[in-house]
Amino acid sequence: MSYKNPNILPRALSYEEKENRKKGIYDSFANYLVYCQKCKYVAKSNMYIQRAEAYIDELHEKGTVCPKCGENDWTLGYPLGTLTGFVKF
Repeated sequence: MSYKNPNILPRALSYEEKENRKKGIYDSFANYLVYCQKCKYVAKSNMYIQRAEAYIDELHEKGTVCPKCGENDWTLGYPLGTLTGFVKF
């Protein structure tokens, strides 16, 4: 696992953000993070979306579990309180 900043509280992508992502619409300047959905442990932050998605795939493929709760329930998110700027290119 990489650096853990205890000051970052994650939030899941909203329904609208997830639907936009399926359409290829995303915030190209956002700093996405990967976190455990169960306990909110942030595994890695400050990533572009493609790298964050690839990192989640790597964690699942390797069976990497959360060091805090022991689950393998990684997902894509943003820091709590931040807004997205989703745009289509």
